Amino acid sequence: MGDEANVISDMLPFLIPLIILELALMVIGLIDLFRREYVTGGNKLVWAILIIVIGVIGPAIYFIFGRQEKPIDSD
Repeated sequence: MGDEANVISDMLPFLIPLIILELALMVIGLIDLFRREYVTGGNKLVWAILIIVIGVIGPAIYFIFGRQEKPIDSD
């Protein structure tokens, strides 16, 4: 158990910035999601789950594919 604790404590300086980055992306993604009137697919709940569950990749997918300014006309 002592060796595992040493490994974790040695990795903390690298893990803390990654954890902060992941949390920041998640919070920014969720704030943007709930402030938007329209999103791709029209289902904010699905996008929220994707942002939360998939970690760093989820917010990136949302920012690339999920943001939509206005609904696409079906005409």
